[in-house]
Formats: sequence, structure tokens, C-alpha cells
Amino acid sequence: MAICRPTTFTTVRNKRQDIIFSALGVLLILLIWQLTASFGGTGFLLPGPIAVASTFIQLFTQGAHWRSVAISAFRIIESVLVAILLAIVLSWIASKSRAVRQILSPFVLIMKSVPIVSFILIALFFMGASMLSFFICGLIVFPVIYAQLLSSFLNTDPGLLEMARVFSLKRSEKIRYIIIPGSREVFIASVSVSVGMAWKAGVAAEVLAFSGGTIGRHMHEAKLYLDMERLLSWTLALVLVSFLSEQLLVRLFRFILTRIGQKLPVKRRGVKEVKAREELLTERDTPLACPVEGQAIMIRGVLCVKKPYDDEAVPSIVIDGISKCFGSSYVFSEYSATIPLDRPLAVIGPSGVGKTTLMRMIAGLIRPDSGVIDGVPSRGVFVFQDNRLLGQMSARDNIRLVLPGYDGERADELLLSLDLMSVKDQPADTLSGGEKRRLSLARALAPESDILYLDEAFRELDEAHEGEALSLLLDKAGEKPVIFATHDLSLIERMNANILELRK
Repeated sequence: MAICRPTTFTTVRNKRQDIIFSALGVLLILLIWQLTASFGGTGFLLPGPIAVASTFIQLFTQGAHWRSVAISAFRIIESVLVAILLAIVLSWIASKSRAVRQILSPFVLIMKSVPIVSFILIALFFMGASMLSFFICGLIVFPVIYAQLLSSFLNTDPGLLEMARVFSLKRSEKIRYIIIPGSREVFIASVSVSVGMAWKAGVAAEVLAFSGGTIGRHMHEAKLYLDMERLLSWTLALVLVSFLSEQLLVRLFRFILTRIGQKLPVKRRGVKEVKAREELLTERDTPLACPVEGQAIMIRGVLCVKKPYDDEAVPSIVIDGISKCFGSSYVFSEYSATIPLDRPLAVIGPSGVGKTTLMRMIAGLIRPDSGVIDGVPSRGVFVFQDNRLLGQMSARDNIRLVLPGYDGERADELLLSLDLMSVKDQPADTLSGGEKRRLSLARALAPESDILYLDEAFRELDEAHEGEALSLLLDKAGEKPVIFATHDLSLIERMNANILELRK
């Protein structure tokens, strides 16, 4: 029988291999360097690594040279941090405003396209040598961070943003637990790239400006006196300090950002006010941007209720003449129905017929292109086909996030009911498909709501866990209306549901 090794073991082994291969690569470079210097007759122009190392040690036993490194490092790292802060602020504003995005676009294009030596020479006319490296480093770092973060903000997972809307998460919670974790790796990668570029540009500016007491000044002097060993020693110092500062900033940002969106506060907050759902279903005056009906797929629905009902006695959702199209096809055209809320409603039909679209329109997540939907309870919770969990957070915190006061007791109750206590502290990303599905159901049942929408909510569940989930749903949901899309006809009978069958 095959033995599966733990993932941690494999990760550690891969890291060790990476270190070994990187070390071999460095040794190979040093060997080629030494052989070229020894046998190529270029000792004067290209001293070997041993000679350079000796000169490096001699240089940096002197405190004055460490002061030069500190001066350059302070200016460059300060510039990098200022540029990063400015890029974060402006990229966020630009992601919210198309006008700001368009105004900043030519500036960013110029910063990315103009050769850095041109900026250095032009800037020399307007500022002193001491400020030149600061300015140039910022000019290099800003467009890299800005462009990457803007792209990340604009492409934040729309499913998670919709989930946040469904559960009425605060803006601060959305930023902390969705936007920041989603942008973290992009941000860290751009920092890693831009720090190395900043050091190259900053020292180049010091060289051209002949800035006193800096790495660039020492490199310029070594070049003037044809002291190649000294020049290469300062180059080595530049490589080392650039690498160390890059690693420091990357590790610092990773440490901070990982912890920002990973755990909920333990301290209870004030009870969150659940906002009334924004009215999205008012009739539009604008004409439909859809194809003519002869080019479209038309959907119709056949409603079957278990017993006759009195319109005045039973609360109902009234769908009046709604139309919805995507691309070249209508999904619904002038569709009307009256749905009683005295029992669950099963929306059935073949895949792609429009079950999810109809439920999303009823829930107010998307607008119909025309028509009105009235009588929908204001506070609805949606179980999506895709689970839309926050992968970096524990299973328990995924539930606590949607509860007033981040109620841990309520979360534990639901985890226990759905057999998830053994994985409550695991990140959601590490759970199996069935566990994620049960967690998604638990999250939907956690907050108070007036109506529950289930889109293929029981898929990926085995028979035992499906029975547990269904029992919990019927017990906890109580008398609240439930609308669910399913392909499982036996589920309709078990839930004693009315049926809305969609047909092409």
C-alpha cells in the first residue's frame, strides 16, 4: 500500500533542495569568475573573487564606509516606503473612480516608459544631489506598486464581494478580510521586484550626481582611479544590502498582511445593524440592450403548488413581466408568476435554463432588465453554488464573521450540528469539498434572516451528512421562506415544497 508523506515534510524537503541548488549556482558563478580572472589574462581589469573579497573585508573594517552604506540605505528605503504608501492610497482611489484612473494613467505611463537616466539628468537641473536618489527611487517604485495593486483591486473576487453584500458585512470587514488577503501576494511580489530596482536606480543617481558620503560616490571614485577591486567590492556591498533590505521588507509586509485578515478579534463588538436591502428591482425606463426575440432563447416557468391558496391570506412574491438577457440571448422575457411563501419553493429544470438567474433576481443580487419583483422579504441569505468561503480564515471564524458580536457560541453550535468541530480551527482552504459545503450551509443558517436561498446547496454531501444538513435546515429555518434550486427530485418531497419548473 502506498504511503502518503505529510505535506509539511514535502515542503521542507523542497526548500532544502532549493537552497542547495541556489548555493551550487553561486559556486558555479564564482568558479567561472575565478577561472576567467586566472587564465584569461584579465587580472587588472577583472580581479578574481578572492582578491575582491579581501578588499571588501579591508573596506568594511572601517566605520566610515559603514556610514556611507547607512546614508544610501536610509534615503533609498525611505523613498521606497513613501512610494509604497502613495501607491496604495492612489491605487485604491483609482479603483473606485474611473476619472481618477484616467487622469493618473498618462503619468504612470511616462514613469514606466522614460529611461531612468533621462529622469536623473533632468532632475539634476532642479534639485540637489542629496535629494536626487530619493526622488528617482520613488519614481521607479511607484508605478510598479500602483499598477499591480490597481489591477488587483479591480479584479477582487466578485463572488466574495457578493457574499459580503449578502451577509451585510461592513466596509472595514470587506477590506480587511476580502480585499487585503486577495491583494497580498500581488503586493508582496511587486515590493520584491521594485526594491531591487530602487537600489539600482538610487545608486545610479548617486554616481551621476557625485553625491557625497554614499555608495554611489565611492563607486564613482573607484572608477576614476581605475581601482577595479574597490569598484567590485562596493558592487558586492550594494548587492548584499539590496538583497537584505528586500528580504526584510518582504518578510515584514508578509507578517503584517497575513495577520490582518487571518483571524477575527476575540473581543466582542457592538451588535451589527442589519441594513434593509437596497431596492434594486424598480422598473427601468431605458430600453433593453438585448437582441430581437427571434435570436433569443426564451424561458418560461410552470408553477405547481401543493394546495390552492388565498392571495390575501398567504404572503407571496409577485413577479411581473421581468426580462433578463445576457449577451445575445434572453434568459427571461416578459415572465410573470406569483409564488406563495407558505412552504419551500423548489426551482427545477435542466442545467443552464436560468434557475440561478431567477433566484438572484428575486434576492436582489442582479436587476431584471425590465419588470418588477414585489413581496420579497428584505433580509435574505444565499447559499451559492460555489462556497465563497474566506480561505485564509478558520472554519469557525467564517461563521463568526456574519454574526452580531462575532458570536463564538452560536458558531460552535452550528459546527457541532454539521459535524465540523474537528476542523473548526483549520483554514477553510484546507477543508474537503464536503466540509466546505457544510461550512457554507452553517454560515447561511447563522445570522437572523427572513428568507433563505439555496443554490444546489446539498451537492458534494454524502447521504449521512446530507440528512444532517437537511434536518438542521428544517429545524433552524422554522417558518421562514426557503427557495432552492435542485436537480434532486427526492429533496422536493422531503422538504414538502412547491415546484417552479423552468423550461426552454
